[in-house]
Amino acid sequence: MNPSLKIVTEMPVQQLWHKTQMIGAKRERYLTKNELAEILQKYPVEFVIANVGDKLDWIPIGRCFEVWKSNIRDQVAYNPNSIEVESYPYAFVYVASEWTRQTQTPIMLLEKYH
Repeated sequence: MNPSLKIVTEMPVQQLWHKTQMIGAKRERYLTKNELAEILQKYPVEFVIANVGDKLDWIPIGRCFEVWKSNIRDQVAYNPNSIEVESYPYAFVYVASEWTRQTQTPIMLLEKYH
């Protein structure tokens, strides 16, 4: 299948893709909200938002802090092993995980549950 046509069909996501190519990245670990905030204090990241029925939404590195503050920070699960969607604003929550690949910029996948 052409990755440009691919949508998220289930979670957790098993593989990442962007535009016309599959991304050779591997999930390293799930992150709490506090762990993700600590990583962002050290260096920029590349956010990818996964929502069932949609294409992966890649947030450019240059916008990671802006998007973190405005759209992500209050919606990341404090504990990815115990999610109560109704306890978050807007009735959805992101489960965050760190993915690595050969480039230095880490990918933070945010899987949206609602």
